[in-house]
Amino acid sequence: MKLKIVFTGRLIFRITVAVICGLIYLKDSSKLDFSSENMWIGIIVVWFLIMIDFILRFIPGKMHPIGMQKHLRQNFIPTDKYNITLELSDSDREQKKKLDRGAIRVLVFYIFLNAIWAVLYILKIFRAQELFLIMLIYYVGDMICANGFCPFKLLFMKNRCCNVCRIYNWDALMLVIPLLIVPSLYSYSLGMVAIIYTIVWEWNYLKHPERFLEGCNEAITCKNCKHGICPKRFPWNK
Repeated sequence: MKLKIVFTGRLIFRITVAVICGLIYLKDSSKLDFSSENMWIGIIVVWFLIMIDFILRFIPGKMHPIGMQKHLRQNFIPTDKYNITLELSDSDREQKKKLDRGAIRVLVFYIFLNAIWAVLYILKIFRAQELFLIMLIYYVGDMICANGFCPFKLLFMKNRCCNVCRIYNWDALMLVIPLLIVPSLYSYSLGMVAIIYTIVWEWNYLKHPERFLEGCNEAITCKNCKHGICPKRFPWNK
């Protein structure tokens, strides 16, 4: 229940940030140019908020859902079946293949989507300001996904929920990709932390896939879920 309150609060906060920046854009779009040396103070505040969020992800805590922390050794509770064999069963391997196929579909879609923004920037149709707004859309969308409506789950991953999501911690890198189109200290600093975080996630998945599979890890099963935001309560997830 606490996580539900926290996640709902984060969603409201991110919507508020996006709306404020959207209004600033309509009044004076130059203020959202994060590549400018004299950038608006609000841009620096957004950078600070995102950077703090990224850094806190490296620190395990009760306010992080198990889906975000399942790659960590301390969150691995082996099932009785896995405890006996200490290896993936045929059903586990099939589940892993399903997760990987979903991840590849998301990767292809996301590369294609952000390639559009890159082309528009190269053609000078988009500026840094528009890419910043796209990042804010991702910023809000990330929390919408975490609160139950995840198009990646419905269209690509086909997994049960965030607890078993193969790409849960891709969101940091996915968030900043529009900013990385523009060379700047602002974008590269966020990108560097996001890339490191994603590498940590992928390395653990490569070395310990059992931590990501509910057939092996009791911690991510429904009966042990403490998230408080079960997507099955929504009609589109049933």
